[in-house]
Amino acid sequence: MTNVKNMLRLEKEYFKDAELEIAEKNLGLLRISSMINVVLLLFFYILTPFIVKGWTITLQHLLFLPAALLFFILSSLLMKSYLKSSRTITGLCQLYVVVVFVFVILIDVFPYPSAPATFMPVIYVALPALFILPFSHIFFLMLWAEIVFIVSVKAVKIQSMAENDIFNSIVGFLFALAVAQVILKLRSEDHDIRSRYKRLSMLDSLTGILNKKTCEDAIRSYLDVGIPRTCVLLFMDLDNFKEVNDLAGHSCGDKLLAETGRLLLSSFRPTDIIGRVGGDEFMVLIKDFYDSEDTLKKTFTTFQTDLVKSLSGNPLVKTSCSIGAVCLKKQVTNFDTLFKLTDQALYDAKASGKNRYVLRTYSKTEQIKNPEIL
Repeated sequence: MTNVKNMLRLEKEYFKDAELEIAEKNLGLLRISSMINVVLLLFFYILTPFIVKGWTITLQHLLFLPAALLFFILSSLLMKSYLKSSRTITGLCQLYVVVVFVFVILIDVFPYPSAPATFMPVIYVALPALFILPFSHIFFLMLWAEIVFIVSVKAVKIQSMAENDIFNSIVGFLFALAVAQVILKLRSEDHDIRSRYKRLSMLDSLTGILNKKTCEDAIRSYLDVGIPRTCVLLFMDLDNFKEVNDLAGHSCGDKLLAETGRLLLSSFRPTDIIGRVGGDEFMVLIKDFYDSEDTLKKTFTTFQTDLVKSLSGNPLVKTSCSIGAVCLKKQVTNFDTLFKLTDQALYDAKASGKNRYVLRTYSKTEQIKNPEIL
């Protein structure tokens, strides 16, 4: 039961987290499958008269070709469009499956009441690998097709042939469900593994917060949209960290860094960007900050106090935290300029003594200047 719940959870996360990726893949698969469909139909039309004597092309065969060609054109146009959405792509793929089932039923049942169905079991087996769809979608699409197929066969074909076709279709239906579940399980597990590796590559292994590159890239993305931002960038440095390593050992220094990471995660919001950007240096971007400066100063003081308090049990660890912070109020700037301003604020904080902070605010009426050109 636990394995089933875990599998359902992975599938749910897969379709939620990889929605855009799945849509792009489905669109590509739709284009390829519809193109293959067109080619196979043309090959079928040309070759079948030489293999099956007396075979004549029917209206169902003729209409199937332009239908497949239409889906190829639509998917090709949609790939070039900037307006495509995952919902539109999924709906188009499901419609394609319905159209294929309709024509397969029309071809397998109505022109040849005394001949066995050829294509229905094959379509069942191919469907699970055709598109990336939730299992419930695949199940209902195939269930609908199976019901229509059984009703059509019983109404049109002779009894012995109808029983044979129904048996083969049910076997294909059940086999397809098993294949669909296995394929979805493998895709979901593969996505979960890739997501884990991605998260690990983004995190600092010691502290559990973002590493330098991921942290800086996230802050750049937030700032580089060209619109005024109201936010706060903090640059933190642990005081006397080298002495901690020298006197208490690197294992103690590692525990100090890990504790700092834990406190940062508990002190700021989940939406804020928190990272370790150097040996004992940390950076936090408080996004969409609309509280008062007094609230911000209280946050700094509380964090500094909590850090010292958490280390009070070890007499060899004599450290604290210096903070440089820059608050933007509806300002447009880039990461490099904001970082230099924050770095200068940190430098001033350390120069004024241990366990201090310096906060500078820039409103929309003030011009931000790069510290290098002051």
